[in-house]
Amino acid sequence: MTAAPVLLAFALLLAYFAPRLVDRSRLDSAAPRLAIAVWFALAASSVLALTLAGLAVVLPLGALDGHADGVVESCIAELSERFGTVGGLAIAAAATGLVGTVVIRLACAAMGVARSTAAERASFHRCLRFVRRDRRLGIAIVDAPEPVAYCVPGGGGLIAVTTGALDLLDRSELEAVLAHERAHLAGRHHLLMALAQTGHRAFGRLPLFAALPERIAHLVELAADDAAARRASRMSLAHSLLHFAAAQAPREALAAGGGDTVARVERLLAAPARPGLGAAIGRRAALAAPAALVAAPVVTAALMACCQA
Repeated sequence: MTAAPVLLAFALLLAYFAPRLVDRSRLDSAAPRLAIAVWFALAASSVLALTLAGLAVVLPLGALDGHADGVVESCIAELSERFGTVGGLAIAAAATGLVGTVVIRLACAAMGVARSTAAERASFHRCLRFVRRDRRLGIAIVDAPEPVAYCVPGGGGLIAVTTGALDLLDRSELEAVLAHERAHLAGRHHLLMALAQTGHRAFGRLPLFAALPERIAHLVELAADDAAARRASRMSLAHSLLHFAAAQAPREALAAGGGDTVARVERLLAAPARPGLGAAIGRRAALAAPAALVAAPVVTAALMACCQA
């Protein structure tokens, strides 16, 4: 029973204060892929802690000593002995409601996001079905004066570029833009965005989940910039972003001009620092942080259960 308030407090602390700590760490600019893992680990750890808090009440340690077919009766008896008949039933109902609410909200949010993203993707593919294709570049060419480039997942992925962009960009800039969009497809960034939207729909009143879609959208752009910079010139990519800054890509698409363009351009133009030995060791050690965050609620529940044994 002691584990429940500890886990609940842990979940709420993550949900309310973790976004500020991650933002202050400046991890997004230094290591966007690690920052993505940290954000999702925080979200998963918070949800897991909430669920385990409810289960720690409904399934107290003493209730599991009997046979499996009598677990419910044992749980109610254990709670009634500690808190009285009315109090025990009330606590059991509240804990069961917490677990059920978490599971149902997540399931409903996941189904809603899956339906909406599938419909949006199908709409994109229908609109691009009959546009011109450049087989050499592997792109669909959309007749529009605004400089826009974006990718659409599904069916192997499709990159759309407007005629306005083709007229404006030189060869090196176009190569940088296409490398950026291919990085989105290769990294399956649309799935990361769908996961962020699922968390937002399910628990958007909590600051951690309210910030999740915006933070992940920014981070996948930085990650795609880094991937493109390994294949093309950083300067060319920065110039192309400036061309796309004022253009409006489809809201649901992963576009080359998405995110905070000014911050992205400044980051690309700044010479990447070579990490020293200490920084390299620290970066590798930080890779364990997401796994540790997810494991924390489980370890906490297990340790407290052992202490009660």
